[in-house]
Amino acid sequence: MIKYYLDLLKDRERIETYQKAISQSVKSGDTVLDLGTGLGTFAFFAAQSGAGKVYAVEKKSIIEMAKEISTINNLHEKVLFYNGYSKEIDLPEKVDLIITEMFWSLFVSRVTMESIKDVRERFLKEGGRLIPNSVKICIAPVSNEKIYDEIISGYDYGIDFTPAKKMVINNMHQRHFKKEDLLSPPEVVKEIDSMNIKLDELPIDWCGSFKSSRGGIIHGLAGWMDLQLTDDIILSNSPLSPSTVWENIFFPIESPLEISEGDTVDVIIKTIPFENDYEWKWDVILPEKGMFESQSTFKGFPLSRDFFKKKSINYTPTLSSDGEVAKVILDLFDGRKTAREIAEGIKKRFPWRFKKIEDTLSRVEKMIYRYSK
Repeated sequence: MIKYYLDLLKDRERIETYQKAISQSVKSGDTVLDLGTGLGTFAFFAAQSGAGKVYAVEKKSIIEMAKEISTINNLHEKVLFYNGYSKEIDLPEKVDLIITEMFWSLFVSRVTMESIKDVRERFLKEGGRLIPNSVKICIAPVSNEKIYDEIISGYDYGIDFTPAKKMVINNMHQRHFKKEDLLSPPEVVKEIDSMNIKLDELPIDWCGSFKSSRGGIIHGLAGWMDLQLTDDIILSNSPLSPSTVWENIFFPIESPLEISEGDTVDVIIKTIPFENDYEWKWDVILPEKGMFESQSTFKGFPLSRDFFKKKSINYTPTLSSDGEVAKVILDLFDGRKTAREIAEGIKKRFPWRFKKIEDTLSRVEKMIYRYSK
């Protein structure tokens, strides 16, 4: 875990741009919320920039390391840490500024937008600020045979893996593209106002056209985000910008398409609510040649009949054996029994599931961590 967070710190372009935005945004005495604080980096920047108090929220155990770092840097009196999901915590007061970097390379996800909307509505003062204050989602058709081959090749062992290849084509992939990979200038397919996120709208529902700048082979689309951190500070993971840990998102197509300079490339890209997130769908059309490619992440997962059966509103559920164990464990959370006593009770109740008390304790500890006060 620590290696992951230290690797994030090595991304100077991202860290220093955020630092500059925080320095510009924090006013003396401000109260600040850092959502998804990790090692506490942005919370510490806010404290150093003059914030009177900083609330640092993090759901993972890395928060313990952040506490140590705040102490040795003499920031522990300004920075207060909250361990848990943001929806499950309450702050003692509202804040002047919310900072977050709790998103992936293309920003759009249900968890991200729900979390930002929730903390803004519950914790941000009237007239407060948010970093980033808006996000632009951009795409462009790209040509890069090496990246494409890395995704679809390497499965030849005398066995036909075509179904698996079709599935991988219907997934999004994180890759770094260069300026020369772009076949036309990019288009903005969605602009999201962080202060006005609407969950009842489709995040992305765009159709438009590109005019190819040169001839080549379209292997798919590249997507990225332009983060408007402040009025005059932008952080982007575009192929036209310095590299960051956020790679571009590659939307491959099953059959690459050959184009000539000046050709029209029509694109439809949209997100559709699915499970707790979104299905992504992308179509690439060459209208002058009558060629069409259509992919969807819905086709990129091995979904069984059992999955669809259980999605029906008419399905009548019963507890699985695993569900029975979970139910009994939760029933034993009565405020009197210790973890050891609960584990012994579970082992006695389900001897065929748990041969060793250590296995039972491990299961109980996970339930305690997630569901106990």
